[in-house]
Amino acid sequence: MPHNPLLLEKRNEHVRSRFRTIRKKNPKWTIIAVIEQVAEEFFLSPATVSKILKQFDSKIPDVKTVVKHQTAQYTLF
Repeated sequence: MPHNPLLLEKRNEHVRSRFRTIRKKNPKWTIIAVIEQVAEEFFLSPATVSKILKQFDSKIPDVKTVVKHQTAQYTLF
């Protein structure tokens, strides 16, 4: 059964909005750290969040391997 495109678009809007909010609240976090946080909140993979964000901003990195650190900072290998 195909997904409802309207619901997917609404979800994507909320993902982008949440990304901007977290980015504003935590300006020292890396983009990867913010993507990880959004992914966790929406029960999505970081790669999915990255693809959603990349539709509107080509500067968003592709998330392949992310390693968590205790300081809520993440690095991309």
